[in-house]
Amino acid sequence: MYSPPPDPDTEQRMRAHHAHTAEVLDVQVEPGAEFWGWSGRTLGAPVRTAAGAPAWLRLVSAPEDKASGKLWDGALDAQHAFGDLDGHRPALLAVHDAVDDTTAYRAELSARVDQPVLSDDPILQHDLQLPDSWWTGLAGTLEKVAAVSTDRVAVRQQYMDRAIPEFVGIPAPAAPSWTTAHSDLHWANIASPLLLLDWEGWGRVI
Repeated sequence: MYSPPPDPDTEQRMRAHHAHTAEVLDVQVEPGAEFWGWSGRTLGAPVRTAAGAPAWLRLVSAPEDKASGKLWDGALDAQHAFGDLDGHRPALLAVHDAVDDTTAYRAELSARVDQPVLSDDPILQHDLQLPDSWWTGLAGTLEKVAAVSTDRVAVRQQYMDRAIPEFVGIPAPAAPSWTTAHSDLHWANIASPLLLLDWEGWGRVI
């Protein structure tokens, strides 16, 4: 989580569009909690649906000519490909797109995750006492993800050709085996009971 953007115009613009989208999707923003992404690119907050169900409303913005591609469509593509992964992925409930003065906005209404993530840091700083069933569930969920066919690419071959020799000291494999993966799986994106969060960049990896 980041601080509000230093530019007050960006802060005001994002809050105004978040509030407008809440009205369009007929949800009520719960006061006192908002979560900013890097440089004000995203703004999320807990909401309640008209039926009283807890949900999460995330707004992402980008220049209109850049509002497409892997990261822009990640959550929506994941919903189409995986659904809620047998309860191990927050379901995407609704999407609302808008354009205002050459800036595109996408609002994603998702099922709310009430349990905290396992770590505030991607690098684990303390020992976790997780039952064997949790690890079995994680392995099974990742197998289901790997079995899904997609043309989304999370890690490009050009990066592997450069990174494997640099960091591992061996040549990149000449005929790599590709599989579908979450691609940003770390301790700050996992909860217990098992939930995998942040599907923005999922796709094929080596």
